[in-house]
Amino acid sequence: MVQRVFFVTQDSLYVWLFGAPAGRRSVEFADGESGLREFDRFLAADPDKSSAMLIDVIEEEFSLDTIPKLGMRDRAALIERRRQGKFRRSPYRTSIFQGWSLRRDDQYSVVHSAISNHELVDPWMQVILSHKTPLCGVYSVPLMAPPVVRKLFVDSGAVMFVAPHQGNKLRQVFLQDGELRSARLSQGPGIGDDAYAQFVITETTRSRRYLERTRLLAGMETLQVCVVASDETAAKVLSSVDVDSPTQFQFISPAHAARRLGEAALAADDHFEEVFLSALAKRRPRHSYASSGENRYWNMKRMRYAIIATATATAAACSIAAAIFLSDVWLLSSRISDIQSRVDFLAETLRRENESFDPVKADSHEMQLAVDTGDYLLANRVPVPWIMNQLGAVLGDYPDIEVQELRWLTESQQTQNTERRRPGDPPALVVVAATDAVSAVLTADIVPFDGNLRQAFARIDQLAADLEARTNFQRAVALEYPFDASTNAAVSGEIVSRKTSHTARFRLRVYYELPHADSQAGGVDEST
Repeated sequence: MVQRVFFVTQDSLYVWLFGAPAGRRSVEFADGESGLREFDRFLAADPDKSSAMLIDVIEEEFSLDTIPKLGMRDRAALIERRRQGKFRRSPYRTSIFQGWSLRRDDQYSVVHSAISNHELVDPWMQVILSHKTPLCGVYSVPLMAPPVVRKLFVDSGAVMFVAPHQGNKLRQVFLQDGELRSARLSQGPGIGDDAYAQFVITETTRSRRYLERTRLLAGMETLQVCVVASDETAAKVLSSVDVDSPTQFQFISPAHAARRLGEAALAADDHFEEVFLSALAKRRPRHSYASSGENRYWNMKRMRYAIIATATATAAACSIAAAIFLSDVWLLSSRISDIQSRVDFLAETLRRENESFDPVKADSHEMQLAVDTGDYLLANRVPVPWIMNQLGAVLGDYPDIEVQELRWLTESQQTQNTERRRPGDPPALVVVAATDAVSAVLTADIVPFDGNLRQAFARIDQLAADLEARTNFQRAVALEYPFDASTNAAVSGEIVSRKTSHTARFRLRVYYELPHADSQAGGVDEST
């Protein structure tokens, strides 16, 4: 945000300070040696405040131009050459690219403008640059007028915006379909003078004749003149204007215009330039006359602030990253300490347990025997996961059966070595038979059990049949029913009572014969 605006007029420079809700005119410096010396002392006291310059003078010229359709680089070069050709003597010049021309469809429209009498600005600018004051740009009231007119009046057709400036001047800005075409600043009586209304009509008529001569406006084309004036002035103007004239007048009071633009109330109705000063303090306009390095200290200040902001953001990001890494390091070190303490505890426990046992004495033959025995057991281990998978494939369909115990057994044919040995003979090999079959004993409850033994027996028999039919077990036999009343029964049963329900306990045995041959059997040393 701009904190200070230098307002350059025909014969003076005003300094407007911002920062409060509304700006105020701080100091006025007259054009001349004494005024420049006072302005130099004023800037020396506070040279680093962000500033801008707004120009509202008579010597501001506009030239409408058309260029052919070109690429962006060639178009910019052509606009620069034509701008220099039209305003070669003034460094304060700019061009506004306005899109397709209203006269020809194959050309673009460009408006060149410049402060023709640059001596009105040069002395003030030299003082500003000598103090290295950050100046964001050099702007003028006509360059800032289009958005103001669009907010107050229409934005289509030919529009002439008229507003009182500097107490005794009349600012006129001509726009066509919202685009700037020309502007004038004329001096006359103040708004309190009786001749002010006629002065507005006279200056509007002169501006229309100029626009018709330059072919910016057709002879019978309607011109909407939008005037910022009080109701009294509006009544006087309307009473003196021909109703059938192609020049149509619209009016808005200065206070109403300021409210619609979102600005503070004007200090005086004849100083409408305060609206442009306040708008410049809030937002930088797009087009500026600072084309010869007048804003270099502003750019340097912005670059310095950008570097500081980037360095600060980088330092903050690095600090956050360092904090995160340090927290990770702390957590890792604490975990390492915990693991190390556990390792030390287990090592000490192992040492104490080893000391409590007598050392085992074994020769190489015994160690080889132990290794061979372990390898054999691993090769012929009971396939527990396989048994669980086989039983689970069937028991999933019996939700009323709760398994209480599962035991599995192996069956093998053990051959005893009856050969007699004499003293001194080497140890004979003992044949370790391979596992021939695997059986599992399942103890389960029927929950709940309502006392219907017939139905319980049928449920158990159905489970046994499903185990034979749906699994790889060759046989499934009921070892124990909930209750067996037969006098020839070799098994017994029981009914378990609980507080909330009854259960019927039973046992099943399933068999699976291993498909391997006797070739898997091996021999181990008899000394085991």
